[in-house]
Amino acid sequence: MIKKFIRFFLLFFLLLSLCQVTLFYLRERSQVSGLTIDANETEAFRRQQLTGQLVKQLQREKISAELFPFVLASTMAKGDFSPTELSWDFDLYEKYKPREFSKLVQSYSAIWQDLEYFPLPKENVSYADTWMARRSYGKDRRHEGTDLFIENAQAGEYPVYSMTDGVVEQIGWLPLGGYRLGIRSDHGGYFYYAHLFSYWKRYEIGEEIAAGEIIGFMGNTGYGDEGTSGKFPVHLHLGIYISTENKEEQSVNPYWILRYMDE
Repeated sequence: MIKKFIRFFLLFFLLLSLCQVTLFYLRERSQVSGLTIDANETEAFRRQQLTGQLVKQLQREKISAELFPFVLASTMAKGDFSPTELSWDFDLYEKYKPREFSKLVQSYSAIWQDLEYFPLPKENVSYADTWMARRSYGKDRRHEGTDLFIENAQAGEYPVYSMTDGVVEQIGWLPLGGYRLGIRSDHGGYFYYAHLFSYWKRYEIGEEIAAGEIIGFMGNTGYGDEGTSGKFPVHLHLGIYISTENKEEQSVNPYWILRYMDE
């Protein structure tokens, strides 16, 4: 009788322990279940949504460049890509969603890790979040960048700086972008500077660029054949693009990146 009781007690204890372990596992896994393999290709990811408070917190924390994309990926994933608080806890993502989290970190690294310099002199600069606003020149389309203005600026008056180290990948005229320069940063982000009045010098494809280096001057070129200017106010159009598993070129919203660099 006693042996039966002991066996029953041990079996009950084992089942209880198994239930506790299972519940703990399910509770942990549920905290990261929302992260999908294609999270870095969603519209929510592309918005790069932050808040003014989070931007200030990211600046105050002075997170190392190596750790920054991990913290940002965890923050965004936990906040469904519209976070209100910073998250340093990414262990569960690495434990239960290693591939998904790695891809997300890689994408944030391409966008954020090489940032060093604001692209214009900060005095009197203004810009708004016009991500995906309608544009009509050429065809009905959406605005995939941020336009930066300086009050009463004249074409050729203000320098444009490279935000990152990198190499020149594209240069020359585009009907929409006018004179533009495209720089590929060290971690894979493509930074697109458009409507330039002129270039700082004659650049070659593959030429190295340093963060903070003057690359040209703000203008209003574009919306026509080469040399067209004056069809809109003087400004800098900044675009940021990354590559993903399914998309060779995917735009992301530069607005909150600029806010972070502007603080």
